[in-house]
Amino acid sequence: MVYTNAPGRLAEINTFARHEIKFVDRVRSCEDMLVLESSGVALLACDAGRERWNTVMGVFLPDPVSANLYVYDYKDASAPDASSLRRVDMVDFAGEADFHTLGMAYDEQTSTLFVANHAKAGPSIEIFNLDLDQLVASHAGTIQHPLIHGPNSIALVGSRELYVSNDHYFLAKQSTLLARTELVLGLPLGTVVHLKLSADKPADVEEASVVARAAFANGVEMLNSTTVAVASTSRSAVYLYDRRRDGSLSYRSSIQVPFLPDNLSVHGGKLIIAGHPHFPSLTKFTMTRHVCNDAAELAKADDAMKAYCEHGKGTSWVAEWTEANGLKSLYAGTEYPTSATAARDSKRGVGIISGLYAKGILVWRD
Repeated sequence: MVYTNAPGRLAEINTFARHEIKFVDRVRSCEDMLVLESSGVALLACDAGRERWNTVMGVFLPDPVSANLYVYDYKDASAPDASSLRRVDMVDFAGEADFHTLGMAYDEQTSTLFVANHAKAGPSIEIFNLDLDQLVASHAGTIQHPLIHGPNSIALVGSRELYVSNDHYFLAKQSTLLARTELVLGLPLGTVVHLKLSADKPADVEEASVVARAAFANGVEMLNSTTVAVASTSRSAVYLYDRRRDGSLSYRSSIQVPFLPDNLSVHGGKLIIAGHPHFPSLTKFTMTRHVCNDAAELAKADDAMKAYCEHGKGTSWVAEWTEANGLKSLYAGTEYPTSATAARDSKRGVGIISGLYAKGILVWRD
């Protein structure tokens, strides 16, 4: 993978009828994204501050900016960009200035949004009541628990029952060496935690238990009511588990992919997997964004850095899987870098890719 998937060698794949990269001057580093098919909108969590503060990849520089939430109305392809992408106002959120988003999950019945937050003050899951019409997210509480030490991805069973992945046991914030050792050796120390929340106080945890372990446990998704999918980034695999009534999991099988899987989504009965084909170039891309995207920093950089900022590339890969047809690659290449999430509206024939360190989002239409 290190050789064949390097920029310049990676075989390009593009199965889209048409696509475009949108909003490159408005949003970047949108690690997670949810397509809400019932509303015809996508919810984006975009954190430009990830260039200076990334607890997973080990970037700890001073003065990062905070993340923002956006709603993208994709129903009308001819709608002007200025009106189709709008920022969500967060209210009553004391931690707004220290908000660094990872995975999200949304319960449409109760309009409750859960967001993994790797704040400098400490990891948490933030709860918001989301009004999509008014574009307002009212903060409803903060979940903190000893078992949620590095929350990455969130999957909902209901409004008060969650699966949360912790990507590492050794956090880069505590020890970069141990975190990298855990990653490179593929040690199954990441966890999936099952949470039950109080009905009266939604931020209070009534029950919490570790129900699975994986090397770099990343994306988590409910494939159906009885099956939970978990991406193991280090092992280039997605694990499938049978879900018992008490929330515990039993390993069933795995899906091998030709890249490092990041986030997962399910649409039209298909599991969509986005990830990173080439870890060395992802690491270099990650460690240089605070220079390449900052005019003042770039002006001070040496010639080698300036050349990399102009020509350096990050790789992407997106695939879909069904039990009947197996794995099918949808997109691979460098035109849109660092794919972290892909999701689609099956009825409207619209799909979106968001990138860990990409400018804008890639929108495809069938």
